[in-house]
Amino acid sequence: MTAVASSSSSSLAPPPPPPHSPMLPRLHGAFRLRLHLPPRHPLIQLLHSSSPGAHPPPPHAAELWIAKALVAAAFLRPHHLPAFRGLALSHLAAAAALRLAPCASSALRLFDALHSPPLSVPPSEHSYRHVVALLCRSGHHGNALKLFDQMTDQSGCFPDEGFLSFVVGSCTTAGLLDAAAALLSKGSQFGCCIEPYAYNRLMNSFIGHGRAHDAVALFERWVQEGLYTPDVWSFNVVIKGVCRVGDVQKALQLVERMDEFGCSPDTVTHNILVDGLCRVKEVNKGCEVLRRLQKDGVCMPNVVTYTSVISGYCKAGRMEDAMAVYNDMVGSGTAPNAVTYNVLINGYGKAGDMGSAVGVYQQMMLRRCPPDVVTFSSLIDGYCRCGQLDGAMRIWKEMARYHIQPNVYTFSIIIHSLCKQNKSEEALDLLRELNMRADIAPQAFIYNPVIDILCKGGKVDEANLILMDMEEKRCRPDKYTYTILIIGYCMKGRIPEAIALFHKMVENGCYPDNITVNSFISCLLKAGMPSEVDHIMLIASGRAKSSHKVSSPLSQGLDISVAV
Repeated sequence: MTAVASSSSSSLAPPPPPPHSPMLPRLHGAFRLRLHLPPRHPLIQLLHSSSPGAHPPPPHAAELWIAKALVAAAFLRPHHLPAFRGLALSHLAAAAALRLAPCASSALRLFDALHSPPLSVPPSEHSYRHVVALLCRSGHHGNALKLFDQMTDQSGCFPDEGFLSFVVGSCTTAGLLDAAAALLSKGSQFGCCIEPYAYNRLMNSFIGHGRAHDAVALFERWVQEGLYTPDVWSFNVVIKGVCRVGDVQKALQLVERMDEFGCSPDTVTHNILVDGLCRVKEVNKGCEVLRRLQKDGVCMPNVVTYTSVISGYCKAGRMEDAMAVYNDMVGSGTAPNAVTYNVLINGYGKAGDMGSAVGVYQQMMLRRCPPDVVTFSSLIDGYCRCGQLDGAMRIWKEMARYHIQPNVYTFSIIIHSLCKQNKSEEALDLLRELNMRADIAPQAFIYNPVIDILCKGGKVDEANLILMDMEEKRCRPDKYTYTILIIGYCMKGRIPEAIALFHKMVENGCYPDNITVNSFISCLLKAGMPSEVDHIMLIASGRAKSSHKVSSPLSQGLDISVAV
């Protein structure tokens, strides 16, 4: 079908059929459309296209003409599709029509129309594969999997290794991990020998979604059933999974099994194992693995190996051991990276040794290793822990010289420290600066210290303005936010507002804990409101719904000061 456009008319009429096509006069008479389309309509490009693609084999001119007419009818005049019934449509024409469909949804509708009465063209493997792939690429995995099952169960068309790997990979990317695992498990039924890459990637995704146990179970089942032969990456993935859940003993057993499949642990294997040992506080064993690597000389330790051991010692507060490994690392010719220095700076900061922390920072500068936001945040945190706010503010200003923006945790550290030292104005200034940053999503734990210091200073209205600012920025207050303000209102004798805020807290889906309830009940009892106490306890226990109604003389606007 060819587009015919003129200045006087925007109508389209079917072109003359190609010569020597005896089947086409019947279609020409039964399917005569005048389609009114704008000049740039996508169907115009469709009608001018000359080939549906390389797969399946290119159709003859007559079949291509029919394919274009089919798409046009399905897209614009679906009630004309029965006109194609007498043409004895071929697989090539049907496949070509599907490849001309403008989107995945229209391809699926056309597929159903072609392979259902009255047309009832038996679907080909090419048609199935094209529509399934199109649905996967468009994110319609539910429909894709249904069609895939129809392809294999009803039509007996089995996928090859490449196509099955594609569908599995698409499901894995979309987070449909169980569906991907089920497909891989059917590989042997389809006669497919899938490369280990697909299995490894899926197991890695299971681990990334916090399902390490499922990844290990799949690994064991696949190996037992002989579905695939694991490679080094396979073992590295599953060893990482068991280390994530703290089962280092299982990780060691897996390392021993590698030889069964002709695999040898590489540097990545040892790095995963060292990190896992250090995470479960077996840092000495992690260091033993490091020393064995140094001695064997087969898989030399790298910066990740050394940094994992250093981090383990820092978390244990064993800074001398951490520095010994660092010096060993430098002596072996392995250059530390920013993570190495950040771990040491953070360790010294938490140990209260800011002199050593600054010394590590200076070494970082001498070795021309650029600091990052974690470096400065660790230094600021160390100074704040030592009560040296001036030092923290000096580092805060030094960040600007390196054009490094503080992140949400940097703000949190220094705002919390300012509030501890009762410097509410400086904290508010930093909070305003934070609110101007479009790249930082506000978090309740940043606002809470400022709200707390304002409430303790009797500035409840200012604290409530911050709550309103949080809500305006779609930062959801947590139970600590509400508890601080409720007690703040009670301290000012504004019990009705405290009660209203409690109800608002519950209605917003933020349920109070025992600290909130007990503190609030204590205030209500001191205010002589036992009936409100009963209501609050019922709400806290879930036996009553929240209500803003205040059953006491306070509903008449009375304030009763209480000592908290």
